[in-house]
Amino acid sequence: MSGAAADLLGDVGKRLPAMSSALRPAPLVELREWGGEELVRGKRVLDLGCGDGRFALGVAPFAARVEGLDPDPDAITAAKRNARRSGSRNVRFAVGAAQHLPYRGADFDVVILSWTL
Repeated sequence: MSGAAADLLGDVGKRLPAMSSALRPAPLVELREWGGEELVRGKRVLDLGCGDGRFALGVAPFAARVEGLDPDPDAITAAKRNARRSGSRNVRFAVGAAQHLPYRGADFDVVILSWTL
């Protein structure tokens, strides 16, 4: 983690190396286990521990807005790259931790944590 990110996060949001997103279930398969598309349809969604954006981008076609938050700056860089490649316009990603949410005054309808410790 870069020094700037460590300063921002302090002693929270530590990360462990994660296996590739390719080894995890497809987002829609996972979403189906949580109740399906209706869980996020037209809603404001926060994906805590979003990693490379796998799940956030998977639910984005159904959601009104998706915010992804992860303490790993490299993962957020990958998530932003993946969002550009997918053409998703209703998803934003930021470096941060659940202990210090950077969303002042923001409301979310659903908070998801997928493969997050």
